[in-house]
Amino acid sequence: MQTKLPTSSQETIELLKEYGAVEEGHFQLASGNHSNFYVKKGKLVQHPFELQAMIEQRVDAMKALGKIDVVLSPAMGGVPVGQQVGLAVHARTIYAERNPETNELELKRGFEINRGDRILLVEDVITTGGTLVELFEFIKSQGGEIAGVFVVVNRSGKETVGDYPAVSCMEVQFPVYAPDEIPEWLAEIPAVRPGTKRVE
Repeated sequence: MQTKLPTSSQETIELLKEYGAVEEGHFQLASGNHSNFYVKKGKLVQHPFELQAMIEQRVDAMKALGKIDVVLSPAMGGVPVGQQVGLAVHARTIYAERNPETNELELKRGFEINRGDRILLVEDVITTGGTLVELFEFIKSQGGEIAGVFVVVNRSGKETVGDYPAVSCMEVQFPVYAPDEIPEWLAEIPAVRPGTKRVE
């Protein structure tokens, strides 16, 4: 399987297709927006050897963010990636879980953020980065500092998430539509909500 990082959106699409990690249809994303493409990140993370090779190619870029004490990822999709990033940058690695009653992310299992810890947030795929933004204020409330963000597939079209720099293995932009701007041809296809985050 290909592990050399793509240098263009088209190369990214070809790599994702090689892994069977792109699906076409009508999808409601975690942001609440809609798209006719969905990145099936599980198709990538089920290949940890190949994924590790991709992550290792971005270690220097992560180190350029400064000291990293803790790698923090949201469950579930970000967890396997977070573990592999933690291995690559030699950092303590934890994850946040979504409370089913409040729909908020929180630390369990004895995980903690200590005052002064510099945190690298890790996710598998981002479109708006909304799940990571949820964690910003929580990290600050614990006395932590945000070093930046790492993501395998960045489909946001931006080099930052909020005010923080984002490092990615690959970038690609697919059309995204607000709920009140869905084109007729897409609206004719029943929408599917992949993922686990509840859309308000």
